[in-house]
Amino acid sequence: MINRKSIILSIFAFSLLCSLPVAAQESGFSETHVAAVRFEGLRLTNLSTVMREVKARAGSGCDDACAQGDLDRLERLGAFAGTSWHRMGDTLVYRLVELPWVVPVPNGRISDEEGLSLGAGLKAPNLFGQAVAAEFQFLLGHSTEWQVNMGASRMGALPLGWELFTSRTDRWDEGRRYKELSYTNRASLVGPTDSRLRALASFSVTNVESDRTGIALSRDNQDVIPMIRVGGLWDGRDRLSLTTSGLYQELSIEKSGRPFNGPVDSWEYLSDTRFWIPLDPRWGIHGSHLVQVQTGRTGGWKTFVLGGANTVRGLPGNWATAKSEEIASLELRWLALPPRPISLAGANLFYGLQVIGGADFGVAWNDDWGERTGHGVFAGLDLVVPFLERVRLVASVSPSEGMRADFAVGLFEKTVIERYRVR
Repeated sequence: MINRKSIILSIFAFSLLCSLPVAAQESGFSETHVAAVRFEGLRLTNLSTVMREVKARAGSGCDDACAQGDLDRLERLGAFAGTSWHRMGDTLVYRLVELPWVVPVPNGRISDEEGLSLGAGLKAPNLFGQAVAAEFQFLLGHSTEWQVNMGASRMGALPLGWELFTSRTDRWDEGRRYKELSYTNRASLVGPTDSRLRALASFSVTNVESDRTGIALSRDNQDVIPMIRVGGLWDGRDRLSLTTSGLYQELSIEKSGRPFNGPVDSWEYLSDTRFWIPLDPRWGIHGSHLVQVQTGRTGGWKTFVLGGANTVRGLPGNWATAKSEEIASLELRWLALPPRPISLAGANLFYGLQVIGGADFGVAWNDDWGERTGHGVFAGLDLVVPFLERVRLVASVSPSEGMRADFAVGLFEKTVIERYRVR
């Protein structure tokens, strides 16, 4: 027989259980509540540098999407070999594996004008603990070159990205058949970097000297070319390394030479579109469309060379040289090996592997669009590594050029390297 005391205790226990969710809600506690934020693995990086990128705060809520967004922003700093997060009760813990303060790195360039050049350099991805990247690199071979570069996604606490660059190049240009000695100095700004929509501006001065007429416009075969570029961009990429979703769109105009200085007097109109569509955690589509149209008096140096692993895969090297170009690419990508940290000689690095396949389409012209068109299909392996971004091994053929097979090696993401004037 159930006594009155048992009934009263049962009713009290049931009432207490029913009140728990309400009490939790009224107190502000939930499964996403963050009582504290903790960072593990920081030795070189200033805490203030990290906190500027992290939205999670003690006393507020942060769900899985919030924590992953913090990791994506931290990855953009370029200072970490690996990032992860987990919860310890109501403490949100970010685990960060820092890249070395400075590390010697191999350097190389493979282009259809220059062939193969090899070298080395020093890279520091996290100067002063402020995620300021700096590098010194040199090349020897078909091209002899050195360059110094420094930049960051912030200027102190301001969300203003900046870059300073200087270089010297001594090379033989196979596509345009001349020997070049050039010096380039450039300063660039972009911002606000904490927004998807950004403005950009850059100023550069290039001194180009050639060993024959028809390249430089000056009588002494040496041109000094100042260039100013302004425009805007939308950067909706989820990550910078191994991007899986988002849209990147840049629109800009560059004025070269006059009225600033020199015999060059030209305009360049640029549209750079890149998109990534995830199909599942391992499969995705990557597409790009680059248009660079030049008008006015340019000289032989300010032309584009199409063909090969850095522009239109499948087309032979030096397939076309022209003042203007259009390059479109569509790739299917499979992430065979997700990036993972690795320690080499005490240095924290990372590596991953993607399998790719797709098609490229190219147009080159001087006066009217469509003067030269071609396309190719390809398949290959992309080794994802720090500093070089990618080492691309690609096999390709061109139906428009008689199905000639080609095997090539490329460095960096193709959508990055195809923007370089030296191809």
